[in-house]
Amino acid sequence: MPDDPVVVKTIVTIDMAQRIAAKYGVRTVNVLTGFKFIGEQIGLLERQGKVDSYLFGFEESYGYLSGGYVRDKDAVDGAFLICEMFAYYKTRGVSLLDKLNELYQEFGCCLNTLYSFTFEDSAGFEKMQSIMAKFHEGVEEIGPKKVLTTLDYSKGLDGLPKSDVLKFLLADNCSVVVRPSGTEPKLKAYLSISAADQAAAAETEQQVVEALKGYFA
Repeated sequence: MPDDPVVVKTIVTIDMAQRIAAKYGVRTVNVLTGFKFIGEQIGLLERQGKVDSYLFGFEESYGYLSGGYVRDKDAVDGAFLICEMFAYYKTRGVSLLDKLNELYQEFGCCLNTLYSFTFEDSAGFEKMQSIMAKFHEGVEEIGPKKVLTTLDYSKGLDGLPKSDVLKFLLADNCSVVVRPSGTEPKLKAYLSISAADQAAAAETEQQVVEALKGYFA
């Protein structure tokens, strides 16, 4: 393991990854949505003379990258890592599903899902702005989960560019990210739900989704 090992992920990507990284002493850097921001972090480490610190980067839309030799999501690299992982655990009589369930037992079963809400025409755009304004005013709970912390990226948190994105850190290692789409008349909600098992996670997710529908109505 290099000095100051780093994994980079987007703020909408599964939160469980940060808890896994912490167990192994790996620092997690969270960036805005878009793989270009992961590549930017590799460049920053290079300029600090710490390019070897970069271990792995990924985002929610199935983009993975290990090593700094490319600066965009790399399907070939991702497939190789999966094959290597499969071979490693195969020699130990462990399937990838076994390993995933082992992680769930240690860190909680985590569901990471995206929901989009469409608003057409100019009236829809105004509606989107109104909904985001209400979220910016503050939310105390979403469904059964209390909001513990609100991260407002429109203020430029953690040195990131200002972006109209809110991340609500909820009780029990759950979170919701809300942001307008950059290309479509949609508001997007990214859910990261942790629970003791899959059934409990699915139930909590549904309760959170129903609560969000009330905000987006």
